Amino acid sequence: MKPHYCAFIELGKTLAREKGLSWDMPLDETGAARDGVGWNLTAIANDVPPPTHYLRDLGADAKALAIINAERAECDRTPLARQPLSPAWQDLVKAAVAEQLLFKRNTTGHVMQNI
Repeated sequence: MKPHYCAFIELGKTLAREKGLSWDMPLDETGAARDGVGWNLTAIANDVPPPTHYLRDLGADAKALAIINAERAECDRTPLARQPLSPAWQDLVKAAVAEQLLFKRNTTGHVMQNI
């Protein structure tokens, strides 16, 4: 892997570890956190609910998958099932969330809208 990518992932892992977060998030077959919670971003940021934001879905985006499957249907191909992102993409998402929330101190709303 590229050194800059690896360094970014390590930064995310370090930030998460310092905050007491488990990097490994058990997922179901669609990419949703098995515990139904994942990371409580509102609590991590010491924010006051409502709203409460979570990082608990590391699966393919439903809207993007619908577009892809519509194109696949036009070509008489079977639709793709919703599944977890690859481990590399999961790491990138978690690192971006950790960096934006814990290093740059952006709001949970910003993180939810932009990552």
